[in-house]
Amino acid sequence: MTDVIAQIRAIRYYGAMWICSALLLSLSMTTFAQTLEITPVTVDRGSANILRIILKPRSEKPIAALQWDLVYQDGLRIEPSGVVSGAASETAEKSVSCARKPSEGGANRLTCILAGGVKALSAGVIAIVRFEAAHDTPKGERSVDLEKVVGVSPALESIPMESTRTSITIR
Repeated sequence: MTDVIAQIRAIRYYGAMWICSALLLSLSMTTFAQTLEITPVTVDRGSANILRIILKPRSEKPIAALQWDLVYQDGLRIEPSGVVSGAASETAEKSVSCARKPSEGGANRLTCILAGGVKALSAGVIAIVRFEAAHDTPKGERSVDLEKVVGVSPALESIPMESTRTSITIR
């Protein structure tokens, strides 16, 4: 009977250790994952401004190319030609190209690809997005999302990345 109790305690102990280890591993992967961020901005109705898309890479998993969908709400206008390479992209000799996709439920969508050669991107601004707020856009906040974000390593390995969101305050 004592052996059975000892085995149950061992199973509980190692089971709890396994769960803790798995949790720590997933948290560390999230903490050290490649990320994209978009700077929040303010714009007056009828005016233009820019958003900066910033890459925070991991040196262990370099990124040579990226693809994402830029999703924005009605009241904002973004032209595919208004998305240009940022300093980090230019340093790595990359260019960005975007194309409009059909709108879905009040959300507009551009699909963008940042590529060129096999040099890895460094941390910093990878793209600059010029946008305009329409004259009749109500004051308040509008969201801009990066969805379906995928990186590609210099070895052509797919690197899935988290979606991200920012807000544009229209005054």
